[in-house]
Amino acid sequence: MMRLDASAWLNGAAPATDGKVVAVHAFQMLCPGCVAHGIPQAMKMQQVFPELVVTGLHSVFEHHDVMTPQALEVFIHEYRLPFPVAVDRLVPGSPVPATMQHYALRGTPSLLLFDRGGRLRLNHFGSIDDMVLGGVIGRLLAEPPGSLAKDGAGACGAQPSDGAACDANGCARRG
Repeated sequence: MMRLDASAWLNGAAPATDGKVVAVHAFQMLCPGCVAHGIPQAMKMQQVFPELVVTGLHSVFEHHDVMTPQALEVFIHEYRLPFPVAVDRLVPGSPVPATMQHYALRGTPSLLLFDRGGRLRLNHFGSIDDMVLGGVIGRLLAEPPGSLAKDGAGACGAQPSDGAACDANGCARRG
C-alpha cells in the first residue's frame, strides 16, 4: 500500500488517493535531471491525465543544510508547481530520508506509480520516455478497481547506497 512518510506538506494538503491511480515524483531542488526532465514531466502528467493524482516528494539525501522547507517553498513558487509536495521525513543518523528508504529509491528523479488499490506498479529511477510513461499510466487508469496486475508491471527493486553523484539525467546515491 502507498506510504509517504512526510514531515510536512507544501503547496496543498496530502491529496485523497483512495481508489485513484497515483504518481509520486521524487525530486531534489538541486538535481539537474529533476529540473530539466522530471518536474516538467510531472506537470505534463497532471495536465494530460486529470484523473491521475500527481504529487511531489522532496527527498533530500545530500546538501541537507541548503535544501530546507523554506527554500523548497520558494522553489515551488518559482517553478509554479501545480501539485502538493511532501517533504520526505529525515531519519536521525541517516542521510537517506524515510520514504526514500522505504521504496529503496536509487536517487532523483524517481517516479513511483501506484494502482487504484495502492499497490506499487512502477519504481523508476532517472528519465523515462513520455510515450512509455503515457502507456503505463493509460493501462493503470483503464484497469477496473480491485484488479490485479496482469501486464507484468510491478515494482522494480533498488539497492540502497550512500553519497550522491549528479549529472544531467539525475542524482544517484553512491555506495
